[in-house]
Amino acid sequence: MDVEQMALLIPILMIVLGLAVAVVAIVASHREKLKRVELRHRERIAAIEKGIELAPDPEGEVKKSSSLKSGLSALLIGVVLYFALDRVADEDVALFGLIPAAFGIASLISYFVEGRRKSNGR
Repeated sequence: MDVEQMALLIPILMIVLGLAVAVVAIVASHREKLKRVELRHRERIAAIEKGIELAPDPEGEVKKSSSLKSGLSALLIGVVLYFALDRVADEDVALFGLIPAAFGIASLISYFVEGRRKSNGR
């Protein structure tokens, strides 16, 4: 195998491995969520059978914190990607780094709007 073939094989292999890691992470996250839902369901059924009053469902709190985390992550990834592409390529290409940054800003806006809505009692 010569150097040109090796240089072509490395990016292809990295893309395939990156996608494989992403798929495994998504599947593991989904299984964890299913397990959590099943355990919460069993706990609530047992409480109902014993006549114990049910605690409020914490689902909204989990969604709100994940919105903050994904917003900050996407914003920081977008900013870093912008500066990295600006350094490697020209400014026109670097503008594509602002796409994840815009997603992060939208998630952060959603997080703060939901927080205000809950504090106003709506």
